[in-house]
Amino acid sequence: MRLDWKIYVIAAGALLLGLMILFLEKVFFFLIIALATILVAIVLRFVPPLKYLGIELVTLSTMLVGIVYGPVLGGIYAVTILLAHLIIGDYYIGAFLAWVVPLYISLGIASGILGGNLIGVLGVMVIAGINALSLFLTFIGESERVAKEMPYVIGNTLINSVLILNVLGVIVNFMI
Repeated sequence: MRLDWKIYVIAAGALLLGLMILFLEKVFFFLIIALATILVAIVLRFVPPLKYLGIELVTLSTMLVGIVYGPVLGGIYAVTILLAHLIIGDYYIGAFLAWVVPLYISLGIASGILGGNLIGVLGVMVIAGINALSLFLTFIGESERVAKEMPYVIGNTLINSVLILNVLGVIVNFMI
């Protein structure tokens, strides 16, 4: 019996998250963030139309982990939770991973470097920039998917902007 590659990714992700939990002081908040992100992915798996609205917690949780725990853990968390989200949420897995994964790793690292400065307008600009760059790279790499990605990008930018402006600072204050 051949194991599917998704099993290996989930196992590696669980191992990475487990190692991060061992080394983090504020484990409770980290667990809440990771579990909420995965819970959203599960909901999206069973209510697929919500995917096209841009609903996800990967972006917010990556920024939180980067801000609170630093750039290295922010980058590691980003790749781990992004892949878990895509697999659990039953998203299309394709060539776009070549640019989406590095973009999220960059977000986790930048969040660790910029810290609390991302709370507010700068954070909104970063999210808009990441989504715009992702859409542009989709146009270059998988142009047939641009029309499908447009509603996601718009919804995702709006939802994450609201979360960054209204929720990010409050959660960071609890975690620090």
